[in-house]
Amino acid sequence: MSFYPKPNLDNLTPHLGRLCAPNFHTTASECQRTFSVPVAAVGLREGRHIRLFYSGEASQKLLIDDALCALPLCVPGEQILVRDLHEIDEALLPPLALALGMRSYVGVPIFAAQQLVGSLSLADRQPRVFSHFEVQRLQAMAAKTGALLEQYL
Repeated sequence: MSFYPKPNLDNLTPHLGRLCAPNFHTTASECQRTFSVPVAAVGLREGRHIRLFYSGEASQKLLIDDALCALPLCVPGEQILVRDLHEIDEALLPPLALALGMRSYVGVPIFAAQQLVGSLSLADRQPRVFSHFEVQRLQAMAAKTGALLEQYL
C-alpha cells in the first residue's frame, strides 16, 4: 500500500480560480436569484487573500481580514450565520461589509480534495434570519462548487 500526501491547494487556487471563474460567476448569480439577496459570492482562498467572484464578471481580491466572505475560512469548516451585523462589535467586523451597508450574512465552506479552499456567501442589506432549509441549499451549492474544483486537480 502506498501513501500519497494530499496536494497543497494553496498554490493551485489562483490557477483553479481562473479555470473555474465562469462557473463561479454563474453560481453567484444563481444564489442571488435563489435567495433574493443583493450580494452573493464564491470566495477562493489565495494564501492570505480571498478572491471573490460575484455575478456577472466581477471579481475582487481582498485580504482575508478585510472580507466578510472569509469568515468561514477563519472558523474552518463551520457555517457562519449573522442575523444583524449591527448587533456585533464593529471592531470585529470586516470594514468592507460595513462600508457596503450589509446587515445580514451567511457563509458556508467549500472543500476540494478534503481541504478548505473557499466559501460560498450571501449578504443582505436588511437584518435577516436565513432558514435551516436555505443554509442546507447553500451547503449543497458549495459542495457542487467543490466537486467542480476537484475535476481540475
